[in-house]
Amino acid sequence: MDELRTQRLILRRWTADDEKAMVEINRDPEVARHLNRPVDEAAIAAFHGLVAGHWEQYGFGPYALESREAGLEGRFLGFAGLAHVPPFLSAAGEQPELGWRLARSAWGRGLATEAATAARDDAFERLRLPQLISIIHPENERSQRVATKLGMQPSRQIHNPALDLDVDVWALDAPAG
Repeated sequence: MDELRTQRLILRRWTADDEKAMVEINRDPEVARHLNRPVDEAAIAAFHGLVAGHWEQYGFGPYALESREAGLEGRFLGFAGLAHVPPFLSAAGEQPELGWRLARSAWGRGLATEAATAARDDAFERLRLPQLISIIHPENERSQRVATKLGMQPSRQIHNPALDLDVDVWALDAPAG
């Protein structure tokens, strides 16, 4: 599945044209404030290759988000979708993490929830995953609200050595049936 559509978004595979826009999003200090790893120039430069490579290796990954809204058609907004947890957070478990990161200009309109809902549903329906997790910084109230709207609940804390901080692991089991 290379593309999902919602009322206001297209969730799609990454293109080379997305790299520059994602670099700008990742450089925004407010966007990066509650990430699970420090964001330096090396991490910013490597991000696009990592997400594109995840798709190639696993057949799924974080989707690039593109607006379908009137007057904003085609605008790159960030990402939402699944990725395997980095080794330094392996205490979270082996299941893929559902994550999202949007440009600050896209905040406050429910787009993260809309995108993450589509990615969640795809993970349970197409990929038949038994459970999803999201690793959320304990001060990231915005992501906590999105996770709650997705039906996720805090399940435990793990230590994040990159931040030297305990972070929350939110979980959601696949619907029965």
